[in-house]
Parts: sequence; structure tokens; C-alpha cells
Amino acid sequence: MARPDDFDPTLADLGLRIRAALAAADLPDIDPGFERPKQADHGDWASTLAMRLAKPAQRNPREIAQAVVDHLELPAAVDEVSIAGPGFLNFRFAPAYYADLVRAVVAAGADFGRSASSAQAGQTINVEFVSANPTGPLHLGAGRWAALGDALAELFEATGMTAVREYYVNDAGEQIRRFGESVVLVGTGQPLTEDHYRGAYIADIAEELRAIHGDALFADGLERAEEVGELAVEQMRSHIQETLHDLGVDYDVWYSERDGLHESGAIAATIEELRAQGNTYEQDGALFLKTAQHGDDKDRVIVRSDGRPTYFAADCAYMRDKWSRADHLYYLLGADHHGYVARLQAAAACLGIPSEAMEVRIGQLVNLLRDGEPVKMSKRSGELITLSEVVEEVGADVTRYHFLRQSVDTMVDFDLAVVAQQSMENPVYYVQYAHARISSLIRTADERDFAHGDLADAKLEVLDHPAEVELLKALAQLPEVVAEAAELRATQRLARYAEELAGTFHRFYAECRVLVDDQDVARARYWLAIAARQVLANALGLLRVSAPERM
Repeated sequence: MARPDDFDPTLADLGLRIRAALAAADLPDIDPGFERPKQADHGDWASTLAMRLAKPAQRNPREIAQAVVDHLELPAAVDEVSIAGPGFLNFRFAPAYYADLVRAVVAAGADFGRSASSAQAGQTINVEFVSANPTGPLHLGAGRWAALGDALAELFEATGMTAVREYYVNDAGEQIRRFGESVVLVGTGQPLTEDHYRGAYIADIAEELRAIHGDALFADGLERAEEVGELAVEQMRSHIQETLHDLGVDYDVWYSERDGLHESGAIAATIEELRAQGNTYEQDGALFLKTAQHGDDKDRVIVRSDGRPTYFAADCAYMRDKWSRADHLYYLLGADHHGYVARLQAAAACLGIPSEAMEVRIGQLVNLLRDGEPVKMSKRSGELITLSEVVEEVGADVTRYHFLRQSVDTMVDFDLAVVAQQSMENPVYYVQYAHARISSLIRTADERDFAHGDLADAKLEVLDHPAEVELLKALAQLPEVVAEAAELRATQRLARYAEELAGTFHRFYAECRVLVDDQDVARARYWLAIAARQVLANALGLLRVSAPERM
């Protein structure tokens, strides 16, 4: 787990000094383990090391704490250390520490909050998400996985990894021929059977293909269904790509099952590799993969008795291909894929992929509502409402943020009437308004030349009002929050931090006028506002939500 002293040089220095004090007091060496006090008036950071040492040292915790204090040489950036309760060591930082923080934020700019804190820093992580079949438009549930996968990839990169966003295009198999048949039948005015795809989008695809390829494409009827299916899938993939782009999601790789696995021979090569390693056996003419020995509920068929590879064989080949391109694999799957987790993990074990190098997360469903009532049908088409319609109605920022502030493990109610409200009760509006308010304040200050020089000239030590100190402490938390959000795969931590930071700034704004006559105070508060705007923009940027300067 990421530690606060991984990001804060002052804390790191303090930790080393505490360990030196332990040695000087003839006490066992132990990690100080800094944490934030539950009550702000107790200080900036606390350590429970005295309680943790009580048993091994066989001494009273307060006595241990006092021994540490007696031998501790505090860094210049730490004002005082005190002992509280059963033996807590509480540390209060000096004003100079926060002055340096403002300068650090301004100097780092968009990079503040980023670090190489991940245990996999320097490695490549493949993040596969959405991967909906290209035989129909995306619905709202896919938007949740799109926002989440995209933001997680950004967090991985913010903690030192290289993230590859990948969409697996299932463009092979019987479904493609059936999709082609559906387009041909609708395009030539013939009735569909129960086996075919339905919906107004089928007619749209037929007309788009007719405009591109002419009537000749449909002249031979169902004889060219497979060819039409391939063209239709590519057309639908293009629409999916456009929908995701409108949501702010752009992939690095669109991986074709047909090209990458079937036509390349990757499936056959994977099957032979698994066979050669002794991970398969034959039974009733079929070839089974020994997945049960790796936690699956049964062994899985990878080659049918008629010699055709199964879809699971393609899953194995795809995993093998991704593993050749990355150091870590991350799958984000929808709620209907619970049964896939154990078999994917078992496949990884058979392929020799370390368990810690692959993750599979399952997310919960999305309920689409309007004023508390379920919405199932599109006003435009009379069918299921699509993701593109939702984004068009409420916007990409609103859609993304509402999903990202919820845990992937919880079911989400997405109420169109509620999420689009432009009020302070709407979390995304609340955060974005804070950024716009700061931007307005800075514009006004610049027009009146309140900065009066560079940051180096500002006397930031005058920032000692409780609202100022609270805001400074909030700014300092971003690197730690980013690391935790990445490590726990929890975008909601960053979203909730952004909301808390916005609230902290609003309180500062209400209690501390920036454009005051005292030039030292005005200049210090101006640069504090600059730093607050940067940190808020960075938090939103990592969620890939915009930070508007005007609203």
C-alpha cells in the first residue's frame, strides 16, 4: 500500500529521524507509519509506533513515546511534536512547510499528484474494457465501463506505469454471418426471423453500406451475407468508436479477433502450446484444458469433437497475445460475466501467467431513471436508449463523473433529471463550479495586478488563517489520494477528494477575501488560489473530466 512518506520529502525525513531516535533510545527499529489525526487540532500527522512497540519493548507506550521525543531532532519544517492519549506522537508542521507546498504545486503544474508510486512503475499494463459485440450500439452500462477503464488507465499512468487501452472486437464467428443476414434482409425489404438482429440501427447500417458500396452489395441476397456482415461490423465498430470518443474515451488498440487470432493462426498455436505443456487431455473426441486444477469449477473444452476451436480457445489465445505485449493484464467485465472470472484465472495459470500479473474485475449494473422512474425506451427509436443518446442529453462530463464517483462494486442509479441539474447539489457541477470560481477570482486579480510580481516574492508564511491552513492541507493530499485510488482501483476516492477540495475552497473563499488592501496577504492568497486551481484541475484531469474556467 502506498505510504504518505513516499510522496512527502518532509515526512520521509521525519521518518528517518524517528528511527534514529529509536536507535538512540535503545528501542527496536520500527516503521513510524504516519497517519492523519482524526481531529485536525491534534496536528498534521500522527504515529502509533509507541503502542506498537509496547509489547516487544515491554514498556509503557507513553514512556516509549517520551523516549522518542527526548532523542528526536525535528526537521525545520516541523514545528512541534506532542504526546497524546495512550502514546500517540502528533506532529505539527511549520508555516514554511505550506509555503513550500504552494511553490511545489505551481512548479509541478499538471504533474503535481503524479509519481512513480506503483509497485509496477515502469511496467506496461494492458487495460481491456467495454469490448461489447460490434453487432449493435452501446448502451448505458457500457458507458460505465468506458469511463472507469479510461480513468483507471490514467491513474495507472499517473503512478508510473504505461497503460494500453484496448478494445477486443469480436468480429469472427456465427454472429457476424447472422448480423450480415440481418442487414441484407432489412436492406432488401425482407422479413427477419427470430434468429436475426433487430432494431432501427440495422436499417441505418444497411443504408450506410448502400451509400458506400452501392446496390450491388445486396444484389446476391444472402449469398453475400458473410461479406456484408464483415462490412457491417466495421461500420458498427466505427459508430462505437465515435460514441466512446464523444464520452472522452479513445483506445490505443482496437484488437480484431478475426485478424489477430483466427487468420494469424494464434488460436492453433496457443492450443499446441497448451498441449505441449501437458495442460490438456482428450475425451470423447474433444480436447479439454485442465482448468479445474487451477480453481475453475470444471475443465473447459478448447477443441470440439468436430475439430473446431471453442470461444474459450480464442480467449486463451487472446490472453497469450496480450501477455506478449504487457507486464500486467487488467480485465474490466460487466455484471453478466461473473462465470468468466475463474476460467480466465485458470487459463492464465495454464499459460504460465503469474496470478499477481492478471486482474479481473466485475462491475455492477446501471439503472437508467428519469425523475425516479425507470427509462427503458428511446424517444427517438422506440427501443432501448443508447449511450450516445445519454451523452447527447446530459454531456460527457456528467456521464463520466457520475459513474466514477461510485464504487465498481455498487449498482448505480443514473437519473437523467438529477445528474443534469446545474446546482450545488450536483457533485460534478459543484466541483467544476469551484474551478470556474477560482478562475474568475484569478482573472479579476490579474486585471487589478494584485499579484505584484513573481511567486518567489510572495510572503506565503502569512497564510495562517484556519481556512487557509485547511485549504493548504487539502492540497497536500492529492499525491497520496492518487496513489491510493490507483492501487485500490477506486476512482471514487479521487472524485470524492475533488468534492472535498471544492468544499474546502468554497469555505476559504467565504472566510478569506483575496483582494484586500494588505499587499502581502493579497499576494499570498492569490498564489494559494493559483495552487488550488491547479490541484483541482489535476484531480479532474485524472478522471478525464473537464475543468471549465467559466460556467
